[in-house]
Amino acid sequence: MKLNLYSPKRIDRAVPGLIFIHGGGWSSGSRDDYHFYGVKFAERGYVVASVSYRLAPNHPFPAAVHDVKCAVRWMRSSAAKLHVNPDRIGVVGGSAGGHLAMMIGYSSDVHELEGTGGHAGISSRVNAVVNFYGPTDLTTPFAANNKTVINFIGGKKIDDARNQFELASPITHVTKDDPPTLIFHGTIDDIVPIAQADLLAKKLESLGVPHRYDRLKGWPHGLDLAEVVNRRCLRLMTGFLQKHLQVAKDPEP
Repeated sequence: MKLNLYSPKRIDRAVPGLIFIHGGGWSSGSRDDYHFYGVKFAERGYVVASVSYRLAPNHPFPAAVHDVKCAVRWMRSSAAKLHVNPDRIGVVGGSAGGHLAMMIGYSSDVHELEGTGGHAGISSRVNAVVNFYGPTDLTTPFAANNKTVINFIGGKKIDDARNQFELASPITHVTKDDPPTLIFHGTIDDIVPIAQADLLAKKLESLGVPHRYDRLKGWPHGLDLAEVVNRRCLRLMTGFLQKHLQVAKDPEP
């Protein structure tokens, strides 16, 4: 698999790493979709990788999860070369990419989701998760009967493969030691219902996992494509990642 890499012009110390994961219903999209964020966060002092992953239906679950976890292991194993602090890696994703970011964040202790893509023995655990309007529970009626979800699971219906739907649901893996999470979701999202984010926030709250839930009233799926919302998202992401990945200061662009 390939990735796009963005780095600050000058790095005089190990800096945090960020992995961005594109959306597209697990069946489309491109790592180029996050070029804007790649540039912005490289300017803010991060090494950023926007990654590709295998797409459904030719490569159903758990192929995409295996690939993005491998990307974390790659960044950690390449830390010295990339000038990345291996103990300060975060993941960001939108829609299907948000789902995959959460799968990285919450299932680092699930061996069967690691895959065999490379860098065996290196941890895929991350230190922060940013989820833009990603589905969190694929067992709910809306998700389980959704053609995109069924396609992702390999064409199987939940009655025949409930264990796969549960395994593919980030919320089923959340434990109290999971990384801090920032959630963005619009209340009129008709692709991934706001109830998905509500469920996640409630679960994180119940377990004491640090999180911030930016529940944006009147905004749909893909809300950060609007400039006014994008400015807000950048501001909140910058503060969240500085707090949890310990960026000392922004370098000169």
